[in-house]
Amino acid sequence: MPPESNVPAAVSDLQAWSRDGKVFLGWTVPTRNVEGQKLGDLLGFKVFRQDRFLEASCPECRANFLPVAEIDIDYPRGARIEGGRVLWQDATVKPRSEYTYFVLGYNFYKTPSPESNRAKIFWDDPPSAPEGVKTRSENQALEIAWGSIPAGREEPPVTGFNLYRRTEGERFGFFPLNPEPLKEKRFLDGGLQNGKKYFYEVRAVRNFHGTLIEGPASAVAEGIPEKQTPPSPPRGLVAAFQEGGVALRWDENPEPDVAGYDVYRRSAGEETFRKINFSLVKQPYYLDAAADPQKSYTYRLKAVDSPFPHRESDFSQDAEVSPIPMKP
Repeated sequence: MPPESNVPAAVSDLQAWSRDGKVFLGWTVPTRNVEGQKLGDLLGFKVFRQDRFLEASCPECRANFLPVAEIDIDYPRGARIEGGRVLWQDATVKPRSEYTYFVLGYNFYKTPSPESNRAKIFWDDPPSAPEGVKTRSENQALEIAWGSIPAGREEPPVTGFNLYRRTEGERFGFFPLNPEPLKEKRFLDGGLQNGKKYFYEVRAVRNFHGTLIEGPASAVAEGIPEKQTPPSPPRGLVAAFQEGGVALRWDENPEPDVAGYDVYRRSAGEETFRKINFSLVKQPYYLDAAADPQKSYTYRLKAVDSPFPHRESDFSQDAEVSPIPMKP
């Protein structure tokens, strides 16, 4: 007989939910044996299921639990093990049925653990995918909106919608952004990074005997959060000749995301302003060392913000300087 200390502890957090026309089960891999000591020889799991067809002649009659899957922890065919969690899907479910599951862990000697908690789920045909998913950009946020289920299909009414998000190079997770099904056909996803691309899919949800049955995914919509409002024009610009050139000073912009300023100059007789700084001016001061003290100049500024793509303010008010009088 194998020692009692090798017997895996029971799984205690078995969950069942619906997605993509299947029932998914998830649970945490036990790390302790039945005595609470570290478990070192967990070999795998067995999944058991009890079926009940809701429209049977004997609706209260229940079948016995039967094994429906065996999962080797090192070679989990048909399952996925990530971050200490097991994910298994049951694609053999039928409409208008009730399913109850439990799992057993087993060790090297095939000694089973105690039964896990039981997870019950009702199953019926899922709703169709929503159409017309689109995004609208805001500062550090995206608004996602979508249409209804395609017209002309006779389906039970949906309870709400689940919204999923991923970034480039990732895949959609199994749990939505929203803790409860969304009643409105729009959602504002905030706290995002400007300039970064995000991808979304929406799934309709219907309530069947207390089980939220989720339908297939909509077409994927993508969006990039952007700041829509440019900075305000710089204020308080003054210019004066001094030793070494023309000194410009102005008030610092109140917006916290202003990255710097661009300085524009026009000489007397010129029609257009041209930018004279090579990189953004970080402080509200600039010395135009190329200015000729015997010429008149007009200056103006633009503030530039830091989020990508950079947005520029309108021009500030102009500041003019006159030539320095020649000494007699």
